[in-house]
Amino acid sequence: MKKILMQRIQIGFVCLASLFVMILFSACAGVAGVTSTGTGSSTTTITGSIQSVNTTNHTVTLNVNGQQFTIGGLSDQQIAAIQSQVGKTYSIQVVQNGTSYTINSGTDPQEDVNGTPGVSTPESNGQSQQGSIQFVGKVQSANGSTLVVSLPNGQNITMNVVNGQTDLTDMNGAQPTVGQIVKVTVNANTDGSFTAEKVGIADSGDQASQNTVEYQGVTSSAVGSDNMIHFVVGNQTLSFQIGSGADLGDFNDSAQSIPANQAVKVTVVFNGSTGSVTKVSNASN
Repeated sequence: MKKILMQRIQIGFVCLASLFVMILFSACAGVAGVTSTGTGSSTTTITGSIQSVNTTNHTVTLNVNGQQFTIGGLSDQQIAAIQSQVGKTYSIQVVQNGTSYTINSGTDPQEDVNGTPGVSTPESNGQSQQGSIQFVGKVQSANGSTLVVSLPNGQNITMNVVNGQTDLTDMNGAQPTVGQIVKVTVNANTDGSFTAEKVGIADSGDQASQNTVEYQGVTSSAVGSDNMIHFVVGNQTLSFQIGSGADLGDFNDSAQSIPANQAVKVTVVFNGSTGSVTKVSNASN
């Protein structure tokens, strides 16, 4: 009897020891998971013109649609390579931690002559998002199937004009002429290009609001403490400052309540090349 009791005690001890080991491994796995995903940083690509290079602090400041992004952590060689490149467009892969940016280890600043200024995060990098842009602008060129119209900040939008899809009623079915001021609504296609939904004659009221653009797209990251909203429309990666007093009623009047991958309508008022957000609403409502 005593021998049987001792065997049972030994079996129980082994079971308890095994259970302890399993719990220990599970705990370690859980810690590893937190370590790999809980750093609060993300990899981002910033494209803009070089505004300044600080050789002492090893930083470069890029101008992105009127907004400044200062990137640190550059090596002596990288600083020397870009010191004479002020005014040129560069793309730099960075690691974002909060509102600070550091160049991604193992990468170099890359000159990007045809790059579109903007901030591309993993959610949007290499992907287009459907949406639309509504604005008033000047026609830069027009042919049978393509129209190019300038935005208030000087950026040109190239759009397809498709019979049966593009409303040219105001133009009596014809395309506008170069230099004409028109009111345009364009829709983003799945390949990132744009198709004109409607092209109309801009009346005096439209021309008075010529500096206002309404975008509909998808946020590529949550809005941080810097109040910058980053979003994608078609092949356009856009970043603008949310101005004080902006209408954020759909997001409890808090910019930080705007999450990543959120369908939004963003109203931007331009002063030259600088855009300021006056309203962000939920596009799915």
